[in-house]
Parts: sequence; C-alpha cells; structure tokens
Amino acid sequence: MSSSVPDIIIPDPTPGQKCHVLFKKTGFGSSDQNVYMDCDETKKWIMMDDAGSLWANSKTYTLENFVRTEGSKRGQVLCHAKLEITKLKTYGVDVHEDSDSSSDGDSSDDGEEVEVLKMKWAQGIKVKFYKEKDCQNHIATLKVKAKGKAKRITTTTTDDDGNESKNYDVSKKVKKVKYVIDEMKGEDSPPKIKLEGKPNKGAYKLKWTGDVFQAEVDSEGFFGSQSIEVKTDWKDPCLGMLMGYIIAKEISPDDIKDKVSVPFSD
Repeated sequence: MSSSVPDIIIPDPTPGQKCHVLFKKTGFGSSDQNVYMDCDETKKWIMMDDAGSLWANSKTYTLENFVRTEGSKRGQVLCHAKLEITKLKTYGVDVHEDSDSSSDGDSSDDGEEVEVLKMKWAQGIKVKFYKEKDCQNHIATLKVKAKGKAKRITTTTTDDDGNESKNYDVSKKVKKVKYVIDEMKGEDSPPKIKLEGKPNKGAYKLKWTGDVFQAEVDSEGFFGSQSIEVKTDWKDPCLGMLMGYIIAKEISPDDIKDKVSVPFSD
C-alpha cells in the first residue's frame, strides 16, 4: 500500500544525522510502513515498502522518500534490503511414547496414549543491503544464526467405539541467537551488534545496541505492537533505520522461533 505524500516533504536524512524514528503501518492490513521523524506522527518523513514472501525467499524492504515523479506512487530509493533463509533444519529428534499420561499407569481406563517428540533446530538468515533496488551497489551484509529446542506432545484418545482423536501441543525455545554484520562498505572492521535480554521469559524486554542503530521491543511487542522505534546516528542513517527495523520487528528471536517448522505428520 503506497503512502500519500505529506503536505511538507522533509529533506532526506544526512550522513551522521541523529535520528529517532517511528515505523508504523501505512494502513490496516498493510505491511508497508510510514517512518516518522522524532517519533512524531505529524512529521511523516519517509516510507518503507515491504514486498515479497519470506517462504519463497523473496522478501524485500525498501526505504524511499516522498519525492515522486508525476503519476508515480513511488519515491526515490534511500536504502534497499533483501532477506533470505540460508538454513532451516531440525535434528537430534528423540521420540518417547507413553501409553498413559495419568499417574496410575493404566492406559485402559482412559484410552489415552501420549507421544513426546523432542528435537533441536537451527536457522540461518542473511540480509543484504543496497543503495538501489537493482541490487548493484551493495553496502552491507547481516548474518543471523539461531539455535533452539522444540517439543511436540501428541495425545491420542480412543473412545468406547474405537474412534481415535489426536491433540497436538507444540512448544519451542530459542537457546542462542547471534546478529553479525558480516560486511560493511567503507569499514575495515564491521560494527558489532549487541543483544540484551532473554526472550524465553514470560515478560521481557529485548534491546539491540551498537554503532549502526539502537532498538528495543518488549514481550507484548511481538504479538500486538504495530510500530517500532529505531535510533541511529550512523554515517548512512537510512541503513541504520532499515537494519534496526528488520532486526527488531522481522527477525527478533521470537520471529525466528515462530518460523521453525515442527513436523506434525506421523
């Protein structure tokens, strides 16, 4: 969904400019985002076009201003990113069958059988950043490595007529996740990203800090929040904004965990 051009077009961010921005959806049901200067919704600054499908490894994000040619719904590109899943696997599967989930050990009383499937999982993600949508001017590469555990409990109940019904209960945990800027144009040593917080807690706050951007999100943000704040004073502030948004809103530990597929077939 294209965002309407504001009455006053604010000039593009300049190198090293101190920015504190708010990303918020352009409308109901849209994945595109308006970006507001100083987190002030009266200062619509730029927008982000969210396109493609993660499952098809064609997910892209484009920051653009509101300088548009006549008849166009798109502005000038400020930063472009492409995300792909580089590894997604489960391993170390351990299946335990318990003929009775009750404490008396007599499965015939309730006709219930329980199967517990445990496994480990690993996921790799790569995000490449460019100055243009043609992906010719590469400026940075972000790599994410995550590991965790998953458990599926299958409860099979048989009624008096011999009919079976199955109930599945799946739980997943993130054990380790690391965000690394693998390449950065003009930098001999890529800046580091530090993640603070523990996502597997019932209530928590995650915070990403580093020279390129700073962002944070709490446990409620993963499920209900429609916005995310990002701070940056990096040499390329648009790169800082876009990297911060993608990490905090699209590939946070909970986002990564949710994309891990646990087999449901027998």
